[in-house]
Amino acid sequence: MEIAPGEHYVNTGLILSAEQARAIDSILASLRDRAPAALVLLTARDGQFISACGDSLRRIDLVNLGSLIAGDLAASHQIAQLAGVYEDYQAVLREGRNSHILVADAGPQMVLFMLVSSTVPVGWARLIGREAARALAEVVSNLPKGVDAPHRPSAGVDFPAELDKALGDLWRD
Repeated sequence: MEIAPGEHYVNTGLILSAEQARAIDSILASLRDRAPAALVLLTARDGQFISACGDSLRRIDLVNLGSLIAGDLAASHQIAQLAGVYEDYQAVLREGRNSHILVADAGPQMVLFMLVSSTVPVGWARLIGREAARALAEVVSNLPKGVDAPHRPSAGVDFPAELDKALGDLWRD
């Protein structure tokens, strides 16, 4: 698959145009200012770093943090499913003495992380975090211009046979 100049590829299959990347950065910056948050981070569901803003960017390994965040939310989803209480756009909130952490679904492909001071009311952090998560999901729900929807094979397709045929076609020409 070729990726046009100015676009970014994330391992989850998420393709972001430059316009979408700017919109994501704008939403994260607005969230950081409104909270106020020390750090706002967006990762793909597989932990792949997408974007971040905040005071702590130079002190924190954002790639490792992104992976841990995605794993944390995946574990929380499993707990919610086992307990029979799973819903879309759920969030995990950790309250601490000095700071609070919010980890939330940002649609089916992304995870939002927000670190705020304990002086920020938890309800406020949840409210604007949820708003931002929905806005981020909306940004990526629309395909970038010039990108076709990925082909999803129908059920019952013999993948090994199809792969053999495609490889054979490549070598015949």
